[in-house]
Amino acid sequence: MGSKPKNMSASRGAAVLGLNEWQSQWEIWQIMKEELYPGFNKSKGYELPPPVDNASIRWGLAFEDSVIKLTELETDEKIIDQERLYEKGNCTCHIDGMYLGSNTASRIHEGKTTSEFPYRKKWGEPGTSRVPGVYQVQTQHQMYCTGADLDIVSVLVFPKAPAEWEKEGIEVKNNPAGGWFLHTAENIISLNDWASVLHQMGYFHQYPVPRDDNAIKSMLEGYEDFWNRYIIGGEEPIIDRYDDIRRAFPEPVGTIICDPDFESMISEYGSIRNELGKSGPLSKRQTQLKTMILEKARFLDPVIDDESRDKTIFMSTEGKKLASFNGKVFR
Repeated sequence: MGSKPKNMSASRGAAVLGLNEWQSQWEIWQIMKEELYPGFNKSKGYELPPPVDNASIRWGLAFEDSVIKLTELETDEKIIDQERLYEKGNCTCHIDGMYLGSNTASRIHEGKTTSEFPYRKKWGEPGTSRVPGVYQVQTQHQMYCTGADLDIVSVLVFPKAPAEWEKEGIEVKNNPAGGWFLHTAENIISLNDWASVLHQMGYFHQYPVPRDDNAIKSMLEGYEDFWNRYIIGGEEPIIDRYDDIRRAFPEPVGTIICDPDFESMISEYGSIRNELGKSGPLSKRQTQLKTMILEKARFLDPVIDDESRDKTIFMSTEGKKLASFNGKVFR
């Protein structure tokens, strides 16, 4: 008999369902297994994912209050209950806020930031419900927990990616006495003032996402399936990302004799290696091949010899060395 998932938060939903481009099912499985069974990853020889810290996250956190102020300005309504925790069944969420006067929590505020290139690629026309898939899951999860009918996603778009700003020496810093500021070589600017200018330039948009009970039902079923198969069950999610396989296979050793299918994948990898740039379909295929090769290799029983005591060596049936992996680099 299955059981219900515990503490399923809105921020985890899309990853659990395999719909998060930034976090895989295997990564969220590692985290949830470790919470339920401390020491699990070490016992399996897996490395836990490091804490996520990048410019987009830093800027997104810093601008949360600015997005709320822009939302209040745009709608002429007050946002209350910021960071309030809601629970329903085994699901939880912290909301960014609720519109004051909402009847039985009918309208949630969800604030986001992004930069212009991903915005044009992944978001629909303002005023529609076309937000990226990861936010579709998050908003439906929040409406399930709160009983809300509508989750309005307010997004502030930066003209350039935060990582680009930081390379130019522009950073967000918190002054405990006076809040967040944008620091440049010449000036210190209030984030609210800068966000207000972006708003006037047309870089602030809203997307009302209505409650979808059919989607919520499917999500809850997906959560329960993930919990029973992977968290309390004996299965592992499929690894399909190179960063994941490196954590699953951090200290490879031994020589593996490759069957024809195995050798064919390595051959394809080698044939496109010199044709690659840093992106594009060939680069994606190369990463896919590396992941497939190492995912297959970690379940095999290699022969350890002098050359392969600190790495895995892939050998053809004729004794030709095809490739190697040292836990960090696939050659």
